[in-house]
Amino acid sequence: MHTAGGKFPAAPDFISQAIEATKGYDVKVLKNSTPVYFQFKRSFVLTTGNAKEIKNGDFSSTPLYRMHLRERDGFRQHKALQSLETSGEAVFYVTSQIEGPDDLSRCYRKGDILAKATAVIAPNEIVLPDTTEKHHVTFKADGNTFKLYSEEGEAFERKVPNWSRLVEILSSRRRNAATNRQALGQTGEFLASRSHYAREVADQFKDPIVKASILAFLVLDAQLIFFKG
Repeated sequence: MHTAGGKFPAAPDFISQAIEATKGYDVKVLKNSTPVYFQFKRSFVLTTGNAKEIKNGDFSSTPLYRMHLRERDGFRQHKALQSLETSGEAVFYVTSQIEGPDDLSRCYRKGDILAKATAVIAPNEIVLPDTTEKHHVTFKADGNTFKLYSEEGEAFERKVPNWSRLVEILSSRRRNAATNRQALGQTGEFLASRSHYAREVADQFKDPIVKASILAFLVLDAQLIFFKG
């Protein structure tokens, strides 16, 4: 999808096969933008001192936010996201950092959903010690670090502690249409190589934006969004 009017965030426009050839996405979306791959996850809110993160002294106060990583096939999804990030693309987990519905409503009324209620972590910041045990990430809202838990928590510095920092990073990555088109083609081939089924679906479309978006969803369970700034 891309954002209407070329501004981010804004209402998304989902590209379909029927209108692929009529709206000029190739120029409108790719020019002076950067593709971003977001994998949306839910955070569990920890509000009492009974959480092991508090009991073992890793954190001194609540609320804390716990994001679990998908274990399936030896953390296949996490490793695929890491590989895409390593290839040079902008790839992020996006999760929540807000206690409950009342706080969410306040953020919505103030227009602060992204700035206050959203946490962003890059896949390569999360270094798993193994792929056989369960792992989760725990953090405080807008904290500069998070801890990765298997048996004991290990601290890592957050590259993107808040949404404004993400905007800075993505603004510096904006590229022209030709460069974006080439990058999308390379990403499409990378993702298609991981799933024969996903390749079959994506090959029904010609536009590199549509193909990369479909492959990101089917292979990574991630959403491709174009940042204009």
